[in-house]
Amino acid sequence: MPPTLTDAQVLLAGDQEALGRIRANLLKPLKNNFVERPWGGMRIREFKGLCALPDQLAVTGLGLGEAFEIAAYGEDAEAREHPSRLRLEDGSELTLAELLERHAESLLGERFTARFGSRLPLLPKILDIKELLSVQGHPEGNTEVYIIIEADPGATIRLGFSEDIDAAEFTRALIAGRRRQAALLSALTGDLDPSTLHGILSPWMANRHGGVEALERTLRGWLSRPHEWAEVADLLNALKALYWQVLDTMNAIPVRPGQVIHNANPARVVTGTGKAPSAEVHALGNPEGREILALEIRRPGPTFRAWDNVRFPIREVDVEAAVAALNLERTAPEEFLIEPEPVAERRGMLRSVISEAFHIEHLRPQGGVPVSVPAEPPHCLHAIRGGARIVDGGGRLIGDLHQGESAMVPIGVGEYQVESQAPDTEIVKVSLPLRA
Repeated sequence: MPPTLTDAQVLLAGDQEALGRIRANLLKPLKNNFVERPWGGMRIREFKGLCALPDQLAVTGLGLGEAFEIAAYGEDAEAREHPSRLRLEDGSELTLAELLERHAESLLGERFTARFGSRLPLLPKILDIKELLSVQGHPEGNTEVYIIIEADPGATIRLGFSEDIDAAEFTRALIAGRRRQAALLSALTGDLDPSTLHGILSPWMANRHGGVEALERTLRGWLSRPHEWAEVADLLNALKALYWQVLDTMNAIPVRPGQVIHNANPARVVTGTGKAPSAEVHALGNPEGREILALEIRRPGPTFRAWDNVRFPIREVDVEAAVAALNLERTAPEEFLIEPEPVAERRGMLRSVISEAFHIEHLRPQGGVPVSVPAEPPHCLHAIRGGARIVDGGGRLIGDLHQGESAMVPIGVGEYQVESQAPDTEIVKVSLPLRA
């Protein structure tokens, strides 16, 4: 007898009956597509309803900084490395990218594929931010939205320059800082693990007024030349001064649960330039280590690190590319804060961002009244609170979505309703604008 094909193999072989069963239902990837990051925290598993890993940091030295919610864009290195996976009824699996490549028009529609091809040009993530991320920028057209899910009291992010920046001076300072960081590492013995060094230096850097003498006793034993502490002290003082100088050039924006932050050049910056908006300079997180859990909405594309806040091990930076991509004009925090507004004749639906990159709506069914969503091109749903049943126009269940889960809605779903299964449910809907 020939071997029985799995559901995944049947789909990829082009079986139309199997395709018909999935194109009218939510495509819900596995929710554990985690990526370890040096700045990551440990709340993300609890948020997603998964068992805790209390030994994670001790074993790897890295937290779970990101969960790739929907990743089906092979031209992006991160999305290709961490693709979303679908588990079918028989337990077999395939990637969302494989499925879209094989059945693009059936799942995405002709208009969508004519515009974007056989892929989904979104890369939404859940971020668990415990330490400062790098100071970074993105190419033209790559903007981001951060929807704050949880935040420790007093948590902030750095976003947008708070003063006009001289590109040449800023570039020179960051390049010099990187050289000092390498010189510091070479002044210490190879026996000192870079992650251990970061654990020593990070709280000292974050303490703006702490003197270098607090480190002398700890680091003297690691010096390659013990008599040259003065040289190391000078390097440390210069690095700390630059650490705070760079942070002080950016707006410190307080964050709270429910906040929507649109990281895009203000209209006044790009109007008349012929350029599409890009993200402003940003360093998510804060020196105090006040943890933030956020849904980040972004398109696939590169990240240019300008400065890594004296992090060890030393990671790659591209100062010139980052500075060239950034708006160097002064901005104000209020230019990035968005208040969702109700959508007319759509009870329980609010809209926060309508941009060239994406449209973002918030579905909040309340009081037993579902939120109605009209038939639209393919889009993504992200449950950040509570849970809901999703039913089509005929009342058929097409899937459910609970806190920490995401789904892609294929074109075959058509009109649907979101029915709350828990108090205070919110599902974030993200779609891509299709030009006429």
